[in-house]
Amino acid sequence: MKHRVLSLTSFLLAICVSASASLTEIRKNFFDRTTNLNATTIMTAPTGDASYLISVYESTASCAVVPILRWTDENGVARSQPGIVGPGGGNCYLSILANIRILAKSKPTIETGGDDNHSTYSLYVSGLGFWLTGAQRQGGLSKVTGSLPTDLVYAAPVYEPADSGSALLVAYSTGFAGKDVPYVNWTDEYGNNSLPVPVGAPLVAPVRIAGGTKLWIHTYPGDTTWYALIAFGEPAKGTGPFGDNEADLLDWSNATYPSWQTLFTAGAAGANVLLLSSIAESANDGSISEGLQVYWTNQTAVPCAAALTAGPSGIPASCVSPIFVGSNSPLEFRTYNAPGNPWGPSPTYSVEVNALQF
Repeated sequence: MKHRVLSLTSFLLAICVSASASLTEIRKNFFDRTTNLNATTIMTAPTGDASYLISVYESTASCAVVPILRWTDENGVARSQPGIVGPGGGNCYLSILANIRILAKSKPTIETGGDDNHSTYSLYVSGLGFWLTGAQRQGGLSKVTGSLPTDLVYAAPVYEPADSGSALLVAYSTGFAGKDVPYVNWTDEYGNNSLPVPVGAPLVAPVRIAGGTKLWIHTYPGDTTWYALIAFGEPAKGTGPFGDNEADLLDWSNATYPSWQTLFTAGAAGANVLLLSSIAESANDGSISEGLQVYWTNQTAVPCAAALTAGPSGIPASCVSPIFVGSNSPLEFRTYNAPGNPWGPSPTYSVEVNALQF
């Protein structure tokens, strides 16, 4: 599958449309453990600084065993993110979703801590790597997309794997924000789980679906729920089901404000995409932060509609959210300085904006 790539390479923001962007898959499973997992690498080290979306799902009978993802960011700083207990009703599970930039030649790791030698659990690490150039490795990925209601059907099974599998569930609801809240439910190895998809609050969540069971989508009169499932199979070379538009500004020292840069333009039907954006300043002793704005038509109050701000501390800011880009409309972004004049010279910063098209 061919994709357009934006390479922003000069202060005048000359835009070069070049070779295909590519996706690679990450998958690492740890089955039926009864003791804590020591820090274990989840992938080979990238040769250059690289962007990844990492999802972790722990199916367990006890939420006392907590997974921790660790990596080194593009500024060379060690970062970590612990798992959180699933907020939905049903069985206990923990998950991590991380949109991260990884330093060249470093390897992220996964580990667990907590209730050692008391509980049985399984840990599933899945993810996507985003590359401006290179061979596609989407051969192990598959997708399911759709929306409800359809012909007055408000609940439907949308995925039923023959064997247990890991996936990333993406969904959003539009309509009436009433007392009846759309939701999804699924069954992992230990029981049933569910998550709400309220109007105005998109969902991006790792899930584990036991073989022979179904993932259900439920919505209500007055609401419409769009959903997509990224299913992770055995990683393999080759093209796959996803389009991918990517742009980055690496080690920049000027804000692009007031100019907007176009990542891609949707066709006549519009486009549902998973938007991933991130920005980080190189740590410095100054007082200027750099902001990243992303804009699209029909923009609603989803998390990525708000500007991301990265400050002199060097701590990255990032966002992941499903969005709908309107008919024949662009997805655009720009950077700005704050406080003071939004344009002109800035602290050194890097930006990555990716749009995964379903």
